[in-house]
Amino acid sequence: MNQGLFESLTGQFADGTPVESVAQNRRRSLSIMDHLNRMFNTREGSVAHLKDYGLPDVTDIYRRMPDAIEELRAAIKRTVELYEPRLENVRVVRREGEDVDQRLGFIVSGELKGGGGMVRFQTMFTSIGQSSIAPWRRPL
Repeated sequence: MNQGLFESLTGQFADGTPVESVAQNRRRSLSIMDHLNRMFNTREGSVAHLKDYGLPDVTDIYRRMPDAIEELRAAIKRTVELYEPRLENVRVVRREGEDVDQRLGFIVSGELKGGGGMVRFQTMFTSIGQSSIAPWRRPL
């Protein structure tokens, strides 16, 4: 199965794209990206049965910048390693010099378990705690 449980139950990805309209070889990476987006927008402690699911309060990270940026990077890595079982050898690197309008950017990469190569995503966090994620594109 290339898509996750969420996509299997709803028949679509988070953006509304029907699973069947996406090529088989892209479904797993889109499903991972959707899961990371949900996970990064969930605050640690807000899921009763998984207290460490999600990330710490990003607004608190912003209040303690620049010292807390490494804390956020480490939390992203730890959370992905714990709760995204389709990835291994996870790396999280800050996108230096690309912070715009009080946004923190990171590149999240990892190898797909069971083969399929490497995936890379770029994520941006805003000062109000929201995150967005997209496939990583090399800057022009």
